Amino acid sequence: MGRTNVSYIRSSNVMDSYRMTKFLRFTFCIVLINIVSLSLAQAFNGPDTFADLAANVSPSVVNISTTGTIERSGQDAPSIDDFFNFPFKMPDPGPSEREFSSLGSGFVISEDGYIVTNNHVVENATDIRVTFTDGLKLEAELIAFDAETDLALLKVDGEGLPHLEFGDSDTAKVGNWVMAIGNPHGLGGTVTAGIVSARGRMLGGRYDDFIQTDASINRGNSGGPLFDLDGKVIGVNSMIISPSGGSIGIGFAIPSNLAKNIIDQLATTGEIQRAWLGVRIQEVTDEIAQSLGLTKTYGALVQGLTPDSPALKDGVKEGDIIIEFNDNEVESVQTLPKLVAEAQIGVPAKVVVWRDEQEKTIYVNLGKQPSLEELASIENSGSSIFIKELGIKIRNLSEDDKKRLQLSPAVSGVILTEVDSDSFLTRQNIKKDDIIIEMQNKSISSTGDILESIEKVISQGKENVLIVFYAGPNSRKYIGARLSID
Repeated sequence: MGRTNVSYIRSSNVMDSYRMTKFLRFTFCIVLINIVSLSLAQAFNGPDTFADLAANVSPSVVNISTTGTIERSGQDAPSIDDFFNFPFKMPDPGPSEREFSSLGSGFVISEDGYIVTNNHVVENATDIRVTFTDGLKLEAELIAFDAETDLALLKVDGEGLPHLEFGDSDTAKVGNWVMAIGNPHGLGGTVTAGIVSARGRMLGGRYDDFIQTDASINRGNSGGPLFDLDGKVIGVNSMIISPSGGSIGIGFAIPSNLAKNIIDQLATTGEIQRAWLGVRIQEVTDEIAQSLGLTKTYGALVQGLTPDSPALKDGVKEGDIIIEFNDNEVESVQTLPKLVAEAQIGVPAKVVVWRDEQEKTIYVNLGKQPSLEELASIENSGSSIFIKELGIKIRNLSEDDKKRLQLSPAVSGVILTEVDSDSFLTRQNIKKDDIIIEMQNKSISSTGDILESIEKVISQGKENVLIVFYAGPNSRKYIGARLSID
């Protein structure tokens, strides 16, 4: 009996110890889970509140309302088939003007009333008014704008106005918390929060470098500020991607470092001065890179040079691949325009190109970027060369030519600007604006290709040259032309 009791007591002691161990392990796991959960909650829930931040910066954010008129062509008029699916249209009423109104956002950057917004918010506006959070309404003047980056600078009469400071957008890391304030759908003073979703987004513009955020941004938020948690403006909310027109968590802001540079220039000079290289570029594909001996796919392929451009004057050639600019690698065709725009005008830029399967360094004295109108004029005037052997004047085919003649962007060649009345080609019904796309079975992309082909034919002692003219989509006109050789 005693042995039984002892045995029982010992077993009980062992069981109690086992149960206690299990209990302690369970308790430890619970504590550990709570600690981890608390840490995760702190990591993912972000700040306890945005209330203080919103209260501090909201007085500097304004609602912007505009009115204006734009010209509407008669083609914009509704057709009967729009409503009834009839196979005819109403008579064209001709061009007319229509009034428009828009809503947007902006923010004050100085106590005397300078305001930043998007250019598309105030474009074509004849009346601009801003409303502060305290109800104050003021008329605003458009000081200057930059359509390339979609930024505009306004001015209202005021003093001692609450204002904001630009922060350093380069410090905004993916995953950082951000807050937006704006006027979505006319609901002024709307505060939303999210994170930086991505950096360096390019959406089709030459100087795109957007910050992507999932903070809710809708129509009317355009031009409003994107804040970091210190209350500094790290971006100017500009656009969204949405199939419905409403926020789906994909919004884009112009980085503050880019915006500040543009706004400073607009405030001091009223215009933006960007450096100019003068090249037309295209993407380097894997196939192009491999065919030219590049070890990786990168750079910008020079497909054309603007007449009298810095690049042409200082030795850049068609077919070069620009792989470095001022010691910065040109990662893609989108990289180069931004690097050039940030360079100093009149200062030689170090341009490294890939040519003949080796690197070549060229120093290009950068000029000031012409306006779009000036650039079109440069492309279309004073650049024709006379080919006496054929009795024609030619120049490189420009993008403006393609639009004017309604050509596909893929068409490449040289355009005839003049044809001698007594030339062989005139008798073959060749005329001004005809386009040479091949010569001697070689594709033509520049006037230099024409000169090279003719020189080669002459050096071979031949008197005739095969010319292929563009005759429409999937159509060509072949002409065997006799050269006029002195």
